[in-house]
Amino acid sequence: MKRRDFLKGSISLPLISPFALSSHLTNSTHESEEAWVRKARRSIPATKDSFFQTAGIGPSPKIVMESVSRKLVFQNKGPVHPDISPQMSKVEPDLRAHLASVFGADENEVALTHSTSEGINIASWSINWKKGDQVLITNQEHPANTIPWYSLATRYGVKVVRLNFDSGSDIVKEIKKRTTSRTRMVSIPHVSRNNGRALTVDESQQISRYLRSNNIRYHLDGAQGPLCVPFNFHKLGCDYYSSCGHKWVLGPKGTGMFFCRKEILDKTRLTWTGSHSHESMDQKGGYTLLPAARRFEFGTRALATFAGFDTALHWCEQLNIDRILNRIDALVNYAIKDWERRGYQVSSPTNKSQRSGVFVLELPQGCNGWKVYDELRLKQKTFTSPVDAPNDLRVAIHFFNTKTEIKQMFDWLASHCS
Repeated sequence: MKRRDFLKGSISLPLISPFALSSHLTNSTHESEEAWVRKARRSIPATKDSFFQTAGIGPSPKIVMESVSRKLVFQNKGPVHPDISPQMSKVEPDLRAHLASVFGADENEVALTHSTSEGINIASWSINWKKGDQVLITNQEHPANTIPWYSLATRYGVKVVRLNFDSGSDIVKEIKKRTTSRTRMVSIPHVSRNNGRALTVDESQQISRYLRSNNIRYHLDGAQGPLCVPFNFHKLGCDYYSSCGHKWVLGPKGTGMFFCRKEILDKTRLTWTGSHSHESMDQKGGYTLLPAARRFEFGTRALATFAGFDTALHWCEQLNIDRILNRIDALVNYAIKDWERRGYQVSSPTNKSQRSGVFVLELPQGCNGWKVYDELRLKQKTFTSPVDAPNDLRVAIHFFNTKTEIKQMFDWLASHCS
């Protein structure tokens, strides 16, 4: 078969160009805020309902779905064909470079994973743990930043110590008070999925300086970080940062990112590894690892899905990330005032420095979070989430949400729970 016949009708570019995004979404400086949000909502099929579940699974825009589909079709026209394989092989390095550029890291500090949990496991197994060693986590954790440490406790006798990360607590003092000579790592949320508290840059920098001076590793669970609050890896000062593409970035499920500070790369032990982790090897036991965080990647991977992750990030950049973050904060501020005006309490932080798009409200007396969650999703087509506290409800507020949606949900809650 001639090559031109083989490739006829195929997609010739590995990623959708960021310039091409304008055909899906125009970002004119003359548009009102309402106009750009309305246009973005039309690009996201899930917004036909009131979608406040981004902290669980974010809804992808159509261009992301199309990117994954087209890449998959393109790749399978001939996975090893000389006009296809080289283009597909660019997907991962292009994405690493893009993530580094947007989120304040060096390209060699970025590894591509399939979830936040995968990154947390890279960090948690990076130390040769001994019985009696300690890890500090908080009282506001997702199971993803709990179960890996429980596993180490079961297997090696590592002690898991909980810190107070409630709204208003002093996490820096907590860490200084609870560390001992046996503390090997601190692993806490950048933003808590349970109470919405965001760790500030100043807090993180203080923690980093203290832990580094005591030779203690510092990991942040960033599942709720990028595109929910400002995120710059170098500014936070942590050693490791784990996150995903399927929440606030609105990318495909099965995509993630792990950041490892370059100065600590060679001190970070590998547990799972394999083909593509190494720079060289022989059949006599000799090998050298890649001199970059890519050493944490291995095996055959879903390149079309990673291409969709890159497209999602380009789409958010086209909207303007600062504008997205500013709108999130403005909507959260509106939600705080509206809920409190009704005479109810907000469980998440209300001060600007610590609040985030993970907005958590306290339900009226007698209302249960799980029951309200079910009522809203089954009868109102409004998607929220219960959290650990039985009378709390998580309302993840992204830029595409509206004040009208928030007010209508609060009206329903006030009426239903009265």
